[in-house]
This record gives sequence, C-alpha cells and structure tokens, in this order.
Amino acid sequence: MTEQQKGSRKGAVCIVRHSSYPAELNVRREAEALLGDGYKVHVICLREKGQPAREIVDGVSVRRLPVRHRRGRISRYLFEYNAFLVLASLELIRLRLRGIQVNTMPDYLVFAALIPRLMGVKVVLHLHEPMPELFDTMFPNRRHAWLKLLIRWSERLSLAFADHVLTVTREMRDNVSRRGSDPSKITVIVNVPDDQLFRLDRYGSLVARIATARQEGRRQGVFRVLCHGSIEERYGFDLVVRAIARLLKDIPGIEFRFMGRGSFLPDLLALAKELKVDANVTYLGFVPFETMIEEILAADVTVVPMKRNPYSILVHTNKMFEYLALQRPIVASRLDSVAAYFPNNAILYFEPDNDADLARRLREVFTNPQANAGRVGAATALYEAYSWSKEKRKYLAVYDSLLGGGAEEAGCATRLRSREAETDIPRPVE
Repeated sequence: MTEQQKGSRKGAVCIVRHSSYPAELNVRREAEALLGDGYKVHVICLREKGQPAREIVDGVSVRRLPVRHRRGRISRYLFEYNAFLVLASLELIRLRLRGIQVNTMPDYLVFAALIPRLMGVKVVLHLHEPMPELFDTMFPNRRHAWLKLLIRWSERLSLAFADHVLTVTREMRDNVSRRGSDPSKITVIVNVPDDQLFRLDRYGSLVARIATARQEGRRQGVFRVLCHGSIEERYGFDLVVRAIARLLKDIPGIEFRFMGRGSFLPDLLALAKELKVDANVTYLGFVPFETMIEEILAADVTVVPMKRNPYSILVHTNKMFEYLALQRPIVASRLDSVAAYFPNNAILYFEPDNDADLARRLREVFTNPQANAGRVGAATALYEAYSWSKEKRKYLAVYDSLLGGGAEEAGCATRLRSREAETDIPRPVE
C-alpha cells in the first residue's frame, strides 16, 4: 500500500498557497499533519525554476502551476495573483475533495474554491498575514486609497465565504472580529515551526561542537549577532546595522551576520558601507536549511528588529519561534503581538525603531551572559505551550469538526480538545 493510499481513509483535502512547496515549511507542516491524521492531501502552489509540474513529496500530491513569483509594481502582483487564482480554480474543480484550505496572501484567493464550495466542499481560510495592514505598510501613499478600500472589502467577503478561519495570533483574530467577522468560526493556530525540524536534541553533536566554538570565540572577544528572513525595510535589518555602528568602539569583535533575500538588500549593504561597518556586517546569501540551523546555533544573540506599523503589531515572525525552539537569546522590538505572548523575563525588548535602544540591549547581552541563560530558560518553558505538537491538535480538531471525524462522539471530543488546548495557553506575567 502506498503512502497516498494509507492517507485516504478520511477522504481528500487540498491546501492552496501562493508559494513554493516543500520550501514553504509551514505549508509542509500542515500538509504532513493532515496526511498523518488519515487524509489524502493535495497541495496547489507556484512552480519554481527546475521543479516538476506534478510530484509526490513524502506522500503529499503536489501540483505546481506555471506561475512564478516576482516582486515589482502593484500591477505585477495583481497579474500574478489573478493568474494563480484562475489556474488554481480549474485544478480544484478537477479534484474530488472534502475540504479546501487556502493560505493567504491574497485573501480573495479563497474564491478559487467557489465551485467546490457550491458543491458542498468545506473551505478553510488560513490568514497568515493581515492583508489590509500589510498593504498599508508597503504602500502608505494616498494615491492607492481605492485599492486599500478594495482590499478591505475583499477581506470581509473572504471571511464570510469561508466555513472556518484560522489566524496566527489572538491580535489578528480580534482585529478581524472588530471588522465584522464571526468570532465563533475563528481559531488561533500560532505559527510555530515543526518541532521535528526545530528541536535542539535533533542536532546533539552539532550543538555541542558549536557551543564549544562559540565559547572560544567569546574568549577572543567575538560577539555574533544574527537575523534572517525576508530582507525588507519593514523588518528592521537597518536598525541592527546602525546599532553595530554604535557598539563598534566598545565591542570591536562584534559581527552582524544575516541571511535571506529581499528588495532592501542593496540599501542595507550601502548603509553598512556608509557607516564604515561593512567589515563587521556579513551577508550570507539565501542559504540551505542546514546552514541556517548552524548559523542560528552559532549566534551569541538573535535579533527580531521588526519596525512598528499597522501590520507588525498583529503578527509574529517565523524567525522568532525558530530562535526560541533552538534556545538562543532573543532581543526583539516590543510590539503588542509579541509582548502579549512573551514577558520581559523571556525576551529582552527594545523600543521599536530605536537603534540606540537596540544597541543598549545588545551591550547588555554581551556583558551579562548569566541573565541571558535565565531568559532562555524562561522562554523555552513558555514556548512549550505553543509547540507544534500542541498547536497541531487544535489544527486537526478544526478539520474533525468541519468534516466529521467518523462517529459523532469523536467529533465532539476533538472539538472539546480544541477549546481546552486554546484556553490552556498561559498568558504572560511580568
């Protein structure tokens, strides 16, 4: 019996995401959770250069559409999103499904499921980003006011169309509820990494070797500061470069190492040169997963420097949870969505958009390693409440409730577990 056949006793579901697979780790995490729970799983996604149009990846049937992601003007985004929507709609009609999950962005991609929805297929909308707030952040000028209004209406219609909605923070849930969405059909699934991949004991020998090298580096005055992910202005990489410039006299061995890709990279490298810290700023490129893990483990401190804006106060960044899972000290901008989950004894906060305050916090990490160990311990204990092994139970309970897990008793039990899992998450205390 093939893996696909094993994963079909509950019927077939499909995840639609305007990204690549299996590189999109969060989609992979969800697809494999559904597969392991007894569903046959399809994924519809973008097709990157060199990828086959159809492929079975660890039991998941992947259909890649002939659309490539390119950054650019608004017109480019609209063309790309709409082409993907049309092609995904045609693909969904062909499949025999019980459920469809559409992961944003864009919100209106959920209407790719229109015809299956009319035929009784259940639809889940997974809001990974608050699109109206993200658009306001990326395009703040007034000449796009008509498009901003259209995006808000698109969000409202998408939320009403879906049978169930997932958000990644309580703040996002409350935000869409204030705009008229029914809160009873919203579940918060915290966007944590798969703990099969991001688990410290998985890398035992590597952890020991890197810890020894890190200690030797500290004795020589080396101080590694790390950040990774999308290199866009809103994520605050420039704040770290400016903080490095402030600290260079006091900590001459300081080095900012970062990896990823994005449109802000040329500006960032130019800023490092302008501030005469380019020798202390190292761009690693877009690295393989194994290299990313090694770099995180080798860092003396990790930074989540996201700037304050309408988007950032509602979300978490993936990298923050990856740093938490790998038990690295974190300095982060104090944003509402983060501070609501993690108190001061777990993360060292600085004032958003303030590179002087970031420099102060980095100096504190450098001079007080004992306090770092205490914060890492507190953060690790709290992170366990949000680990994927726990969030996965809530996630699968949504599908049991929508699609019926078999007997009525099983459906009631899973819905009860879902409520208990969400209310059992501790609120931070100072």
